[in-house]
Amino acid sequence: MDLSKFLEQAADATKRRNFAMAVKIYGQVLSIQPDFGEARAGLRKALFQKAAQKAPSKPVALLLGGLSLLTGNMMRLAGQHAAAAKSFEGYLAHDPLNESVNLKLAAALQRAGHERSALAVYAAYAQHQPRCIDACRAAGQLYQRQGKHQEALAMYEAALRVDPRDQESLKARKDLAAEGALRNTGIDKAGSSRDLIKDKEQQRQLERQERLQLSAEEIEAELTDIEAKLQDKPDDRKLLRRGAKLREMAKDLAGALDLAEQLQRLDPSDAELQELVGDLRIRLQEQKVQKAERSGDAGAAGRARAALATLRVAEAKRRVERNPADLAARFDLGNGLLATGDVDGAIAELQQAVKDPRKKTEALFALGRAFQQKNLAELALSQFDKALQAAGSGVLAKEALYEMGAICATLGKRDDALRHYTRILEQDIGFRDVAKKVEALKG
Repeated sequence: MDLSKFLEQAADATKRRNFAMAVKIYGQVLSIQPDFGEARAGLRKALFQKAAQKAPSKPVALLLGGLSLLTGNMMRLAGQHAAAAKSFEGYLAHDPLNESVNLKLAAALQRAGHERSALAVYAAYAQHQPRCIDACRAAGQLYQRQGKHQEALAMYEAALRVDPRDQESLKARKDLAAEGALRNTGIDKAGSSRDLIKDKEQQRQLERQERLQLSAEEIEAELTDIEAKLQDKPDDRKLLRRGAKLREMAKDLAGALDLAEQLQRLDPSDAELQELVGDLRIRLQEQKVQKAERSGDAGAAGRARAALATLRVAEAKRRVERNPADLAARFDLGNGLLATGDVDGAIAELQQAVKDPRKKTEALFALGRAFQQKNLAELALSQFDKALQAAGSGVLAKEALYEMGAICATLGKRDDALRHYTRILEQDIGFRDVAKKVEALKG
């Protein structure tokens, strides 16, 4: 049965922001053909865009879809994976960005034998939330199984950007590099020892490109070779990308940025490249701040810091606009807005960022700082206390206690201030000027 006409109708409905119609059509297609990867990917896109337009409410999602979620979990335990997938889709219609349920849906589809649909879910979620390592790795595995090595490599690279030490992704990337080298060299077809020597050299080059660290001599040698090739092929995207990476390895950020911007002019829609350019610009400005501070020129240092704060806000805004569900970007934007004096804007972003378990503690602490700046002492105390509970121990916990002590002292709550400061003394007597604070309060 030809379902392409229905896919066109659903895609058109998504484009017109008629998400209810798009979801309905995709659901009908998938009821006929559950392992239709294109339809499953289209459904995810429609639901993600719907969530971006209006953030879903967790309580409402549980009220409307809680039974579907419970049924999905029960079907999964019973080994009825196709039924579980159908129930998980029912819940995700109300809470499309739920990471745990998206991963359960994909796993259920895979166990039910619907690998194309499973890949569509993993890949769509990894694209929407690049910091989800589980989705990136799973998509990489399925792409690799289908023989789509470039797509698989891209997924593992995405996982390694989140955690450069992720052993599973490192091993998979190494295996993919070896497979690629074998295909490119054609060792099995070599006709002479000279061919084999040439093939081995190509393989060494490919393996070297996959390494995260190179010696200064290796970087210089490869850069010399790339720059010579760029003379003849100035628009070669692979050469430009590799050259930018090598310049970055050599800590030549200005050179890396120059090549990355040249590459961006050739491919302005590449999201990964946009992030690289943004990161390089920020790191370059950080270097300027450090240089100004070392020079002792307070005015130049202040201007450099202000430029850095503005740059960070602009880059974080771009990432949030591209992906409103990227809570890490919202955290960066909230911090940036706080640094530039837009306290209300910062609070709005940080209140979203606390939903990210990886940023929750830092976001709560930043919220405390924001409410401090608005002279809302009780709200600031509440946020610092939450940050303390989340942190448990460590530097951020001591910082939270210090701020709570300072607020209580300002409010005239001497005993509370002393209690907060004393808790720091129990852990670290040399922390900031807390010993003097305690002595003054006791005096």
